[in-house]
Amino acid sequence: MTKKVILFLVEGPTDEDALAVIFTKLVNDHDIEFDVLHTDITADENMTVKYIEERIDKEIQKYLLKNPFIVADDILKVIQIIDTDGAFIPPSLVRQSENGKTEYFDTHIEAKNKDRLIRRNLSKRKIVYSLYNQETVAGFPYEIYYFSRNMEHVLHDRAEDLTDDEKENLAFDIADQYTDQPEKFLEYLYDDGFHVCGTYKDTWEFIMDGNHSLNRYCNVAVFFEQLGIGLENIEN
Repeated sequence: MTKKVILFLVEGPTDEDALAVIFTKLVNDHDIEFDVLHTDITADENMTVKYIEERIDKEIQKYLLKNPFIVADDILKVIQIIDTDGAFIPPSLVRQSENGKTEYFDTHIEAKNKDRLIRRNLSKRKIVYSLYNQETVAGFPYEIYYFSRNMEHVLHDRAEDLTDDEKENLAFDIADQYTDQPEKFLEYLYDDGFHVCGTYKDTWEFIMDGNHSLNRYCNVAVFFEQLGIGLENIEN
């Protein structure tokens, strides 16, 4: 291949629907590929820090088998995008729900099963901490980014529970709005309503603090900065 590949690992198909074409247009020097995991592997109850690298490697190898025109040497870096889902808050901010449902608020979570959710949060925190502190995973240069609390929260300011159809419609709204003007999407990533300033590590330390992972924040702009693509590169 003439261009190196940046492989994105994302949780659901709406991530690809919303972002793939826009990212492809913003990143001219490399090919952008998306692999939909259909799950949050960092929040899997059976996942641990010890095995997360093996799981990511398995996903990459599955992707390469499905796409024989791409080989491992073609991959410049692997990028994982996750939803925070409030997972990095202190256990004291998780309360037992009185209505039998798990509900997310800006200041706390009311959980159907408080102890189970706390275990999930502690596990995901350890796994994500280990990932953002690694420069390579499974032999590939690696970076991880977040939408907090999730992509719909960041891009549409919709924090309520949404159906799959609603998420799909919102994803296509983003694609329709920015496909022909991807530079406007890059500008949007710096919106004061959710942009987290600082280095890659700075943005992760920020989201790990207090109740930030319940609130509307995003560090995806750093991905473009790492490639030398910033607002100063946008032609007016």
